Amino acid sequence: MIIFKVIGFAIISVALIIILKNEKPEIALICVLSSSIILLAFIFDEFKEVIALLNGLIENSSINKEFLKIILKIVGISYIVEFGKNICIDAGENSIASKIEIAGKVIVISLSIPIIASLAEIVATII
Repeated sequence: MIIFKVIGFAIISVALIIILKNEKPEIALICVLSSSIILLAFIFDEFKEVIALLNGLIENSSINKEFLKIILKIVGISYIVEFGKNICIDAGENSIASKIEIAGKVIVISLSIPIIASLAEIVATII
């Protein structure tokens, strides 16, 4: 199972990073970034399968396909923002982490405008 590889690699990475933080903090940060990218690579194939499954569901459903695509984009952006924010926090850059979070929120809101407009039209027709 992939989860054992992910957890095993993460534990080894954390141990190495803890050791390096005291000796060479700049190298520890590079290890954090490298470990994070490698961990994402481990789960990339799993993520591709989920996307393929969701695309199949989108094609077979009667729901507006554009809305589902927007929702998938929002979920993806949320994960990417969380990843970037956590990297910045690990590096001690809380200020940059908060800016990443704000940028993610703005992007999510801008992507969701078509859905909000559609909901407003539905409410207007009901009233």
